[in-house]
Amino acid sequence: MSRVNLTGGSYVARSLSVAAQRCLNLYPEPLPTAEGEPVQFAHFLTPGLKVQATGSGVSRCAYQTTQGDALFVLGPNVYLMNATGGLSVIGTISDGYGQVRMCDNGTTLFIVDGAPSGGWYCSLPSKSGETGYGTLIQISDDAFYGSPTIAILDTFFLFVNPDTTNWYTSAAQFADEATTPFDSLYVASDTTSLTTLSAIEVVGQTIWIFGRSQIEFWYDAGASDFPFARIPGVTLEVGCLSPYSIAKVPTSAAAPNGGIMWLGIDKGGMSRVYFGEGNVGKPVSTFAVDGALQAMGDLSGAIGNVYQQAGHIFYVLTIPGALSSWVYDVSCDLWHERCSLAGDTESQIRPLNWTAAYGRIWGADHTNGNIYEIAIEALDDAGSPIKRQRAFPHLVPNGNRAIHRRLMLDMQNGRFGSVHVDWSDDRGATFNIGCDLTIGSSGNSWPTLWRLGMARDRIYRLTWAANIRTALMGAFIDVEPVAS
Repeated sequence: MSRVNLTGGSYVARSLSVAAQRCLNLYPEPLPTAEGEPVQFAHFLTPGLKVQATGSGVSRCAYQTTQGDALFVLGPNVYLMNATGGLSVIGTISDGYGQVRMCDNGTTLFIVDGAPSGGWYCSLPSKSGETGYGTLIQISDDAFYGSPTIAILDTFFLFVNPDTTNWYTSAAQFADEATTPFDSLYVASDTTSLTTLSAIEVVGQTIWIFGRSQIEFWYDAGASDFPFARIPGVTLEVGCLSPYSIAKVPTSAAAPNGGIMWLGIDKGGMSRVYFGEGNVGKPVSTFAVDGALQAMGDLSGAIGNVYQQAGHIFYVLTIPGALSSWVYDVSCDLWHERCSLAGDTESQIRPLNWTAAYGRIWGADHTNGNIYEIAIEALDDAGSPIKRQRAFPHLVPNGNRAIHRRLMLDMQNGRFGSVHVDWSDDRGATFNIGCDLTIGSSGNSWPTLWRLGMARDRIYRLTWAANIRTALMGAFIDVEPVAS
């Protein structure tokens, strides 16, 4: 029998006749073939959800403070969650559904919501686990103009002035409006593209200023009149489509000094996903991912989150209302999809804003106030099954029809759960009813189907939602070509 390798991530081309390899709620991990392993990739289960706490309001932000605390904004409420899941409200901000962003300088927490007067701050406790957060105060300083995002460099909070070409900073080590007021002269402009600025972030020691169609880079020059200066002669000819799609990437083999990802837009108005580090960037979305995103319509509300689990660094791109999220594995340069289930229907994944704290990964629900632990050991979404699917590459034996005598799955066994196998003989346009295969509980079980008919071009597909621990390495196929 011939082995069918699953050598990459999700790739569903514009024409299914080219490629229909959907990879849903599974992520590929390359294996050390140089050390004798027989397959190139294993597909592991994406994590499930465990309810840890329940607040009130929809998710608007998740953040880990410099001391290590987990903070969430649900509706108007700003919650502190301790390591055991206990919630306490540290203050309130504007009500609504729009995203907000947080940042702190070690002593002061600052929150922005994009509105001209949408800024709040409070003092932080001296260390993690303490409840001594100060009163959350709405800022009234005339030199604060609002901002959709917030960043920090060398104790300066950094902001963009909404709907303008300007960005600005706080005083160094901002504490409150009385002792460290904003300076109306601490303002700079986009000096090259002169486009409206949408977001700001810091990668290492470099400030990224995101415009509609270009990115500028600045650094701390230490000048007395304005601390920052533009890096001359360096820009990226791409903008930012959604300020909330921006997420920082931790140090890894793919980004030795850390990096950044965002949903960008070029001057032609087309969206792509980009990865950057230092002061360089490149698109990382495939043609298939670009096509899927560009077919979704309005992407201005896209939200990006980055987390690290089991050695992989994942960028999760969610478009509110879309039926699935696109996830980029920075460690492997591969994409896959994730979704939740509403009954039997695919729907938006439950976590909208993610953060790490207390050695675990957390996500806040997009509708109901739940805060989940996003855990590898969880095999369902807080009691709801997780649909997992992997479609195989086209099997076209020299252009002739072939008799498919046997299909044998190379798959880890898992407590007698079942996997549904179906296939398409019209190049991915439709799939037949298929049948279920039982996965053994342990030992050397090789689920097998016999007498599978004849086809010239066949695509096999595996789908399951059983609460089983498994891994998919591929399949073996016994195919006999015929002379027609």
